[in-house]
Amino acid sequence: MNYSKINVILNILRMIKSNRKVHFLLLTGLFLSALCYADPYTDLNIDFLLNDTTKVQSKKPLKSKKKDGKKLFKNVIKDYQKIDGLFTIYWNDEKNKAFLAILPDQIEKIHLAGLTRQSGDGYYLDGSSMLDEYPFMFKQVGERVQFVNVNVKFRTDEDSPFRRSVERHTSNSILSSTKIESKPHPESGAILVDIGTLFIYDIEQITRKSQGIYSFDRKDSYFKDLKSFPFNTEIEIALHFKGKKGKYIYTLPSSTSVLINYHVSLSAIPETDYQPRLADDRVGHFVTIYQDYTDVRKISPYIRYVNRWNLEKKNPQAKISEPKKPIVYWLENSIPYKLRNAVREGILAWNEAFEAAGFKNAVVVKQMPDDAEWDPADVRYSTVRWLFQPGSGYAVGPSRANPYTGELYDADIRISADFVRSFYREQTEFIAPILGQVSMDFESEEPTEEFSSEMCQYGDHLREEMASGWDVMTTTGVLKGTDEELQNYIHNGLVDLILHEVGHTLGLRHNFKGSSIYSIEQLSDPKFTRKYGISGSVMDYQPINVFDGETFFQTKPGTYDYWAIEYAYKQPDRSGHS
Repeated sequence: MNYSKINVILNILRMIKSNRKVHFLLLTGLFLSALCYADPYTDLNIDFLLNDTTKVQSKKPLKSKKKDGKKLFKNVIKDYQKIDGLFTIYWNDEKNKAFLAILPDQIEKIHLAGLTRQSGDGYYLDGSSMLDEYPFMFKQVGERVQFVNVNVKFRTDEDSPFRRSVERHTSNSILSSTKIESKPHPESGAILVDIGTLFIYDIEQITRKSQGIYSFDRKDSYFKDLKSFPFNTEIEIALHFKGKKGKYIYTLPSSTSVLINYHVSLSAIPETDYQPRLADDRVGHFVTIYQDYTDVRKISPYIRYVNRWNLEKKNPQAKISEPKKPIVYWLENSIPYKLRNAVREGILAWNEAFEAAGFKNAVVVKQMPDDAEWDPADVRYSTVRWLFQPGSGYAVGPSRANPYTGELYDADIRISADFVRSFYREQTEFIAPILGQVSMDFESEEPTEEFSSEMCQYGDHLREEMASGWDVMTTTGVLKGTDEELQNYIHNGLVDLILHEVGHTLGLRHNFKGSSIYSIEQLSDPKFTRKYGISGSVMDYQPINVFDGETFFQTKPGTYDYWAIEYAYKQPDRSGHS
């Protein structure tokens, strides 16, 4: 044996072991040598692939895609009450759970939403308060459905090529969203979504607006009532808020807790032949406004439509005709019996102005029955409501209009009960009106119903005017101060107030120039004031007329009001009459 060769081999192996670089180079050389001496024509042995007995190491199978975990439609609504309507509702009161069924053709179809604060705390927040209204749609995104506020501030004609740009560069707003709870209905294709997730939240942003005085409590909030009809779906919810420690609210049994009820109306956009009417700044109407980008050559993009009801003559050829569908106001059953005649008189007084515009009995008053099954917040009913707000004597007359055309479709006038009570008290005893409290503690940068262009403080103004006017006239001997005189005084004052607020719901804005039309000599003449009233417009904040000893209030539309009604409602004359 040649031990020297063996030692050389051993030394080489030791070097390879200790040096990784040498190890790598050696292996590379061996691999290249094998390639050089390999027979390129030798077949590759693949017999093992054909051998059924060959054991192949098994791998875990790939996980299948996640199965659709949604339940069948019928299983989700088991033990739920069905309420048919525009949007069908399934409600289980015991579980405080409800589902909304959305049909395929209702996805991305635009409807109207209206929010009403049904009850408040009697201190900061009043009840019967008409809040937001806006166009909305349900939008399905994957496994969720969004409740979307549709942007209608910027528009073009349907066939305008610039429409694509407007849609691309503006955005809608998502108000809430929820997951889809069921597989589609096998016949209708409807899907179910949780109504609670969509609407039981701080829907008015009370926590933010109150600056922490109240904080929303989801677990103790619940459904109060759910109804649905062919034209609209009505959702009433009770939202619980916890009060801030150390903040005393005297109208509550405990300042740590308050339940605020809200009414959500979801309605279809009325399909009518209504024709919008362009507004004129020389006549004061509330307007629906948007920017039109169909023709950029126009100096101003703004389009303003008069907010008005859809009045059409039954007989277009007649100079004066009853309307096909009158404007109906319902007196809520909470109005005190002794005051209902004054409220009715104030509403119907507007028929004088409508008759001059060609309509007979355009305005109708009906009484809400004590056992009525409908709710005054239902958008199908325009109402006059009496509300509880201790120490406040205000009134307001908001309305809702189609955001595309300006057509009015709902109005709810609300009068504070203390408006009348305050007449029996000295003016120095008046508690600060609600607006003083709200503006001090509930600050908000966003426009709300309370601080919108439709805000009206005429109730507070008239309350103080009536108190001071009564004192002046009883002190000077113009009035004797008898109970009969006081009742008549209150009656006419309430007629004046209702006329003003109804005027707002007909689309009329304030006219603060109206009371300057007549001279003191004219206002001192009972014959003149009986015929014309004391002001050119009931939409002004009237002072009490203390001059003639008889006509203290504006209890009929003024000259300006006739013009405003005529501009908004008069139809093109087809009768040949001038």
